[in-house]
Amino acid sequence: MSPIGQLSFILEGIRAGLLLALLVGPLLVLLLQMSLRRGTLAAFTAALGIWVSDISLIAVTHYGIGGLSSVLNTSYFEEMVGSIGSVILLITAAIMWFRDPPDLSEEREIPSKRGLLSAFAQGFAINTFNPFTIGFWSLFTVTQVHDRGLNDANAWAIYGGILLTIVITDSIKVLGARKLRDMLTPRVILQVQRLGALALGAFGVVLGVRVWLG
Repeated sequence: MSPIGQLSFILEGIRAGLLLALLVGPLLVLLLQMSLRRGTLAAFTAALGIWVSDISLIAVTHYGIGGLSSVLNTSYFEEMVGSIGSVILLITAAIMWFRDPPDLSEEREIPSKRGLLSAFAQGFAINTFNPFTIGFWSLFTVTQVHDRGLNDANAWAIYGGILLTIVITDSIKVLGARKLRDMLTPRVILQVQRLGALALGAFGVVLGVRVWLG
């Protein structure tokens, strides 16, 4: 296919990525809180975990669509994944609520390797065990790639457009949180942290209720 034709698939992916990026969810809260508490490097590491999770889900849905269908149809699969995601969100929310807010006036230390690994794992786990994420990539792959009979080159052009958009918008969120640091007082920091904890807790409760009672 000509470069112009390939570009059209990339632009199609960018449009889908913008829609996905505009949805406010637990990942946005995670990135903002991570940036304020543990610094920009840790927040970008969490974002890297999200991106690796997305790439993994793309590969699974694109190359294993037949096997994926049987897995998705397994009894209580959605309930199991949703329950794990709900528990992760609720635990993260509880920790965020009870811990002391960060002192932004102190000089930031470079996170340790263990701290960065923890940030990566948080981003990866919350994204991977989110039924919305699994549902989005599964539905998109089936309806926009396989049902249209796209070859691998065109399919990955679309996926690349989505991933590029996600990387850029997540980076903007992290850098935007860094800019907020200078405007935050200790009282506001505590309120932001508690609000973030409530938001994550709400997402966890809604997720649990939706998968079991929805």
